[in-house]
Amino acid sequence: MSTSTENILSVSMIVIGDEILNGRTTDLNGSWLSKFLFKKGLELKSLRFIRDNIEEINNALTAAMDESDVIITSGGIGPTVDDKTKITLANFFGKKLIERNDIADIVTENYLRFGRIWARESNFYHFFPEDFIGIKNPKGLAPGIGYYSPDRKLVMSAPGVPREFMAMVDEEFYPLIKKYFGGRLKENFQTVIRTQGVPEEKIFFELCPNLWSQLEIFGKVSSLPHTIGIDIVVSYQGNSEIHKEKNEQIKKLIMSTPIAENVWQWGNTPVNELVLQKAKNKKVTFGFAESCSGGLTSSKITDLSGSSEVFFGSIISYDNSIKVKVLGVNPETIKNFGAVSIETAKEMAEGALKVLKTDYAVSTTGIAGPTGGTAEKPVGMVAIGYASKNKSGAFLFQFPGDRIRLKERFSDKALLTLLELME
Repeated sequence: MSTSTENILSVSMIVIGDEILNGRTTDLNGSWLSKFLFKKGLELKSLRFIRDNIEEINNALTAAMDESDVIITSGGIGPTVDDKTKITLANFFGKKLIERNDIADIVTENYLRFGRIWARESNFYHFFPEDFIGIKNPKGLAPGIGYYSPDRKLVMSAPGVPREFMAMVDEEFYPLIKKYFGGRLKENFQTVIRTQGVPEEKIFFELCPNLWSQLEIFGKVSSLPHTIGIDIVVSYQGNSEIHKEKNEQIKKLIMSTPIAENVWQWGNTPVNELVLQKAKNKKVTFGFAESCSGGLTSSKITDLSGSSEVFFGSIISYDNSIKVKVLGVNPETIKNFGAVSIETAKEMAEGALKVLKTDYAVSTTGIAGPTGGTAEKPVGMVAIGYASKNKSGAFLFQFPGDRIRLKERFSDKALLTLLELME
């Protein structure tokens, strides 16, 4: 099976804005666009971050047009003279910036949507390159910009505000892409194998040295580390039948390898969503006793709508006195084994089950650092306890990372432990 991507419609993105490069604003549009384009059968070829500077915009446009069919820019199309994208695009393609009534109509409509009246003298929105396409803004005021060049390149510019950018790409840009390149659009698919408990190097260099080349038969292969393991992703084009067939063949291949026991999901649904879905399906309740994760595990569950149906609560037993007084952990357990231990984690989970009166409970107690570690119990060590009406226990794990990353790892591992507990 061919893995060629020569006919895939390619897109280059240019993010324009001094505020992003000086750290005042974080770009959210690039990561969103990459996911959006993949679902639509397009490939994000490159992502450039540049200042709101005419020379830099020109250089980025030249490079992007050389490598891609579609160029999308964000930022620099506001109402003031210091927003340079519009004039730079006009000059780049040899067009004049003129006052256009059709663009004034778009701006008027944008303002009316917000209950406002637009006045021509208030800004420069209606000054627009001749022969360019005026694009409606579903979520804002500034009209988008479009141009289909004589050499069959489609250039489109949207505001940098994420809600405006995302709505404009989805509702306005994509229909233009279909108009000019509809014959080249295909559907993209992925088979995602999520693993835990085995490093990337061990998978591909020790346990399964031929796996990468075996998977390349089906499509483009990538491996991506996540908080508690490695995602192996195989990407390919086709239709639903081809997707079903390749999924089955890839699964058969993986299940014949030594990493079969490390696979915990076929797909990329976040673990908190899987936990909530399973609890609802089984009609069971759960809660947490959190120490090192500081409530993060509970936050990930309550981020989801409908969590109140099955999630009863969490006890943030950060101090050992709370572990003892609220959860009922035996002081001798902490004295003899320490707060970060299988024994303490087990009693924490059992205590949470009793106090919260749930069907399941999971606990976390660990060392997030950067201080507090010892030779016997280094930074990154976490004990995760579990308890149900029929069984209880705990596991000890060691993870790498800084404090914030470790809290994420501890929390996700606790959720995965709960998911497995509900099997």
